[in-house]
This record gives sequence, structure tokens and C-alpha cells, in this order.
Amino acid sequence: MKQIIVEKWYSMTRRIPLYWVLIIALIIAIPYNLYINHFNIPVAHSEEQKESCNLPYNLVQINRNTFVHPILLAEVATEDPKLNPLKEKINALIEEKKNDKTLTSASVYFNILNSADGWFGINNDQKYNLASLLKVAFVMAMLKDAEDNPAMLDKKIHFTKHLSAVEGQNILNHALQLGNYYTIKELLQYAICYSDNDAAYLIVEACKTGSLNKLLTDLQLPPCDLYKEYIANAEEYSRLFRVLCNGSYLSNDLSEYALELLTKSDFNEGITKKLDKNIIVARKFGERTQENKELHEFGIIYLKGNPYLLGIMTKGNDYKQLEELISTISTTVYEEMAKPAL
Repeated sequence: MKQIIVEKWYSMTRRIPLYWVLIIALIIAIPYNLYINHFNIPVAHSEEQKESCNLPYNLVQINRNTFVHPILLAEVATEDPKLNPLKEKINALIEEKKNDKTLTSASVYFNILNSADGWFGINNDQKYNLASLLKVAFVMAMLKDAEDNPAMLDKKIHFTKHLSAVEGQNILNHALQLGNYYTIKELLQYAICYSDNDAAYLIVEACKTGSLNKLLTDLQLPPCDLYKEYIANAEEYSRLFRVLCNGSYLSNDLSEYALELLTKSDFNEGITKKLDKNIIVARKFGERTQENKELHEFGIIYLKGNPYLLGIMTKGNDYKQLEELISTISTTVYEEMAKPAL
């Protein structure tokens, strides 16, 4: 039987010329390769090959599970060269304030949110005390717990004393009243819209143990000790706003809720000061009230069809001058972004 099969195979190969075999192989191979390349079909690689492949992206992933590692953030690793003129304008504003001796340092993070590569950073290695900016993380941790137990947002908490860990605040228009009961939802509003420190600490106390640091770890940020200053740079802090915009950490509904709270901030002396009042901006400021003053603000500016994230962190000796710089940078960016596309 084996002999018969061999003879038939030999007979067939003699009847089909070799060049036809090559032509048939090419006809099969060329469309296959075009299909793979056009649709970017992933090809399996050995572990050694994968380790030597450096993708030009910065990724932030949750790594708590063995098999599933959800991507929270992804952006091209290099800055967008098309944004260099805007970056240079902002750098010039910063250097001018430094020359006036009213500014010690400033950092800026800018990201066009509907683009994978439209971002740049200025002095991103400079770190600052986040101060009240960290309240966004407090609120996100609480909302993460509420995904499993929505009723907890209606839980009432009796406000009986100011917390000793709370520092003085220079910017505070609405504060909790001693002796009153507040729902968690109301505390979220006071912490974000009015930046009340007592509300923020009551939120952290009401969270499940570790919820706040779980959030920070997932975003590849250092854990938080409530009795110490929390230090980070502009790009690191921007991750909180970016995952809210992406809906990649909280559910879509709770991300929407958090961003809506941020649009109701009562601080209007920075990013929004010179913008059209009809423009929606989800924003949060932070201030350090000690001798070395710091003032920061991050916001998503919902420019029609082209929303962008702008974060400005500053150190100096005069709050009014720092507010003015934040406002001027924001206006400069808005004027550039509002230009009609060519």
C-alpha cells in the first residue's frame, strides 16, 4: 500500500512543473500577508521576542489579577511636535514670571483628549504638594466603593468636630456646620465643589479600608498617608482626570457624576477666569498655605468637538500672581485650541 501511494505521489509531481508549484505558493502567500498587515492581526511571539519589543506607548494597567490586566490609560510616549509653538508660548510666560521674582517654579500638563498623541509637558520632573487636588482621589475611592453598594451614598454622618489633621484654608466659601448631619453625597459635593477639608476627611473615614490606596496603586502612584504631604508631578496627577474622562476606572455613570461635580467648583480665579462663561470646565484647584505657597489647578475644558485637559502647578510668594499666571496660561491655550482647523 505504501509503495502505491509513493508511486502515485511521484507520478503527480512529475506531471506538475516546479514553476507551477512556486506560482501557487505565491498566490496563497501574498493575499495572506496583505490581510495580516492591513488588519494588524497580532502574531504570537516568544517571551524573549516580546521583551525586546518596545512599543512607543505609555500604558497604565491594573495588575491585581493573575490573568486580566485592564488598560486604564494609553498614550504615545513622545510629545506631539505640532504643539511645540504652544509649548514655547507657555514657557515664555513662565520665564517672564520667574524674572519678576513672583514665581519660583511652574509645571504644565496638556492633553487633547480625542487624540492619542496630542500632549506635552513642561517641567514634568518637578514635584508639588497636591493639597486639595487629592480630594478628587478621595471622592473616586468613595464612588468605587459605591459601585457595589449604591445605598451608601445616602448614609448620614454626624459632623461633631473639626479634624485636627486639617490645615488652614485660604480659599473656602462654603464649610460644613458643626452639629449637622450630612449624607455621603453631600460630603462629596462639599469636598469637590467647595473644597472643604472636613468633608474630604469624613469621606476617607467612610471609605472601606484601603480603597484610596488601591486607587493610587492602580494608577501607579505612591500610597497616601493622610498625616503627611502628598507629593506628585503634573503628569502623575493628570491620571485621575484622564481615567474619569475615559470611564476606565469607575463605571460610566459614576465617572459622569464625578465630572459633573467638578464642573460646579466655586473657584473661578484660575483656569476659568477669562474664559467664556458658557464653556463647561470640570476642574479642581489645590493650595498650599505655608510659607512656600503653592497653587495648582487641573481642568477638562469641554471645547466643542475638541475637549482638552490642562493642568498647571505653581510655586511662588503671592497667590494673586499665581492665580494670574494660571489664568493667562489657560487663556493662551484656549485661544490656540479655538482656532478653526485649516
